[in-house]
Amino acid sequence: MERLDSEEIEHWSEEYDTNYDDKLREIEQTLNEALAEQHYITQNQLKQIIIWKLDAQPGRRDKNIEKMNAVPDQFIRQLSGAALLLDDPKTQLDTLTCIPGIGNATATLVLAFYDPANYAIGDRYIVDTLLGEDRGMRLTDYPKILKELRDRNPG
Repeated sequence: MERLDSEEIEHWSEEYDTNYDDKLREIEQTLNEALAEQHYITQNQLKQIIIWKLDAQPGRRDKNIEKMNAVPDQFIRQLSGAALLLDDPKTQLDTLTCIPGIGNATATLVLAFYDPANYAIGDRYIVDTLLGEDRGMRLTDYPKILKELRDRNPG
């Protein structure tokens, strides 16, 4: 895969910032601050992540929120807190996806919003782009995605 030069990266970064929905930007900023301080996620914060992830897919969004709401807030806090104690992305995703309505891609958002310097958002598109496979993201893909991103973007 062809690497982008610094001008292309700058262009696409500016393009992304220009088109980033203000509501979604606010969700990201608020959660970045809160999760870094709390070291767990609340049910309401997880709802915001689902809204961020599935903003353009209201049917899936509402279904996943309903599933997630079926478990108590304390369950989500404790499970997410346990996941964030770890330093193993595969196990972290495995733990977070125990929350109903949370799949692999949404679990990567929790990690990326918690610590954006060390985690990235993963989904089928990044699997295709970085791993060259047009399919959904598996738990075992996430460490490979993070390594590939670090290898391509040292420092």
